[in-house]
Amino acid sequence: MVDRRYRKKMLRYWAREEAKADAILDRVLESEWFDYWHTHLDWRGRGNRHPSDRADVAGALLRLLQRAASTGRKDVQCWVSLAEDTGNSALFLHSRNPQGSAWPHPFEGTRWDAEVPEWLAPLLSEGMQAGRWGEGERQVWMVRKRASGDADGTQERQA
Repeated sequence: MVDRRYRKKMLRYWAREEAKADAILDRVLESEWFDYWHTHLDWRGRGNRHPSDRADVAGALLRLLQRAASTGRKDVQCWVSLAEDTGNSALFLHSRNPQGSAWPHPFEGTRWDAEVPEWLAPLLSEGMQAGRWGEGERQVWMVRKRASGDADGTQERQA
């Protein structure tokens, strides 16, 4: 059980961090292109202290993903990676770019529609697709918006 004062303090902290990331996202979404642009919510790694903190970090990143995906830009891929160490969890934006990095991002090795852990399942909203990448301690959960009309969960290749 988490101490009530600790929980209130951490909820305020996560709200501040999410507000900062939201403001950054406002500015970044105006960009013409992205080369694996990403932002972390938990720069200080505070989400590793308690399981409820881990869920709070994931929930905030998924809300940012929903917001980024709702812009209607078809030329931008957005996804969230959720790592065991919450300091490594991040929101990513990627598009064609002058740097020449792979487009669309291939998500090689990601097993989509994998059974998600208890802490993640209630955070996923309709239309989100979760996948598992890696094994053991290096396992990362990837979450992206499911492409509309994509029954098998694969994203359309964008020209």
